[in-house]
Amino acid sequence: MAAIDEFVNHFDRQFRTLDGVYDRASDSAWAYADQRLKGVWQWMSHVLETIEFYLGDKSEGFPWGHRFHLDWENPQAESVPSKEAMRAYQVDVEQLLHRVLGGKTDQDLAAPETLRPWTGKTYLGKLLYLMRHTQQHIGDINRVLRFNGCEAMEWH
Repeated sequence: MAAIDEFVNHFDRQFRTLDGVYDRASDSAWAYADQRLKGVWQWMSHVLETIEFYLGDKSEGFPWGHRFHLDWENPQAESVPSKEAMRAYQVDVEQLLHRVLGGKTDQDLAAPETLRPWTGKTYLGKLLYLMRHTQQHIGDINRVLRFNGCEAMEWH
């Protein structure tokens, strides 16, 4: 198995972990709003949008907030996306990941990272950065779920 395939496998496992949020988050946990903790939907939006950003090929001009037309950090209560809308976004981001990484080879992992050099010196470094970022926020989502009396997502 190629190394790039292992990355796809582990990103898929993160997506399977995220799948658990839709059944576990009560309506109140989903819509929970706290400037410090954020709500489940806010973390989900941030995770998915960030994956989309880091897989993109533009260094500037990413349309942050484009999917739901909101600022994930300072939303209006009436703008909370539904679980169904977020799940559709997740499917789109998963497909993007498969399109982008499906066209990469192990040799591409060693290529210099020029668009987002803060993530690492190579494409491999950027993927590791993105995976760490996603995992951190899976933990944030689980914290908010537990804070609201819901079961945490399962690790995959």
